[in-house]
Amino acid sequence: MKTAQKLTSRKFAFSLIAGGLFFSTLILTKSLVFAQTENTEPELSNEGESIFEETNVPEVTNLTETKSIEFSDPSQVTLTAIPPRLGEDNSLKALPGEKLQVQLRVRNQSEQRINVLSSAQDFIISEDGKTPIAIDDSTSNRWSLASWLTITPAENSIAPNETIGLNLLIEIPEDALPGGHYAMVLHQPANKSGDFTVAGNSQSAINQKVGTLLYVIVDGPINEEAYVRNFTFPKFTEYGPVPFSFTIENNSDIHIAPRMNVEIFNIFNKKIDTIQVDSKNVFPISSRDFEGRWEKIWGTGLYKAKLTMSFGTAGAVVVANSMFWLLPVKLLIAVIFILLTIIILVISIKRHLKHRKDVDAKRIQELESQIQNMSHEESDQNDTPQA
Repeated sequence: MKTAQKLTSRKFAFSLIAGGLFFSTLILTKSLVFAQTENTEPELSNEGESIFEETNVPEVTNLTETKSIEFSDPSQVTLTAIPPRLGEDNSLKALPGEKLQVQLRVRNQSEQRINVLSSAQDFIISEDGKTPIAIDDSTSNRWSLASWLTITPAENSIAPNETIGLNLLIEIPEDALPGGHYAMVLHQPANKSGDFTVAGNSQSAINQKVGTLLYVIVDGPINEEAYVRNFTFPKFTEYGPVPFSFTIENNSDIHIAPRMNVEIFNIFNKKIDTIQVDSKNVFPISSRDFEGRWEKIWGTGLYKAKLTMSFGTAGAVVVANSMFWLLPVKLLIAVIFILLTIIILVISIKRHLKHRKDVDAKRIQELESQIQNMSHEESDQNDTPQA
């Protein structure tokens, strides 16, 4: 009966250990597959971003490089403004009272002749930090530029697939405030209205407004001041890539294109990686959100991230720090469970072997005792005198 109970207990113990190993292996496999799936997540493209998704787009000099939208309907109107941005590299700079002259181009990619009206309009930036909102002349705008612009000619008749040039005169008033001044030079078919859009490295539209965004800098004492806000990583992440985000607040008199990188330090304060963050324009007295991610998949504990931003003509530097955990807890639990299971199995085997050894030793001792008793009995019989 006792032997049967022992066998049943051993079977139960081995079943429990085998089940634990299977469960731990399953968790480990799922963790590895999940991490691999996270690592192969496709990157999002930048298509469809608005006119203010600044990526340092160069001026297009070859018209074959511009991208437009093709339509089978010949009644559709397709215009392209070249370049989409002008002066964002601070190339349009002058003192109060001076004049600048530049040339813009408009292309008709339709199958019909179009009468195009060109005009200038001020704008402000929406809360997302990149979308322009046109404003009328009655609105006070510290960074106004539209009233300084003269477009010649303001109305043009453009043949199919023809590109024309426009002369733009920028007359800076004597009392102009130093800093950035911004406007949109818009083109639209006569008697048409709509919003402006972007297609590739140029702006194209169908019965809509298209235009060039102008950046003009009035030279003088310009305040350059910017801050990093809300630099955060997820407090705890099991698997990478690890996302992060922050906001740049620009309190300058001019737009800035900050240069940024994020350095990652381990728990021993040793730098283990550097992440470059793409630069984008941040307009005066506005803020813009930035995002990125650390591509590392596996981590081993607490990490420190250091964001360094430089901006402006003087090369001002702003630093922000953030702490976060990257630790595969489920994976560690599975590994620990497997190790504990192996340790328990080894201890059980050792105890079983020791028990068998003790049982064998006891049996041998009993047999030796029996043999000794039998020897004593035979000796006693031999020593008994016969009658």
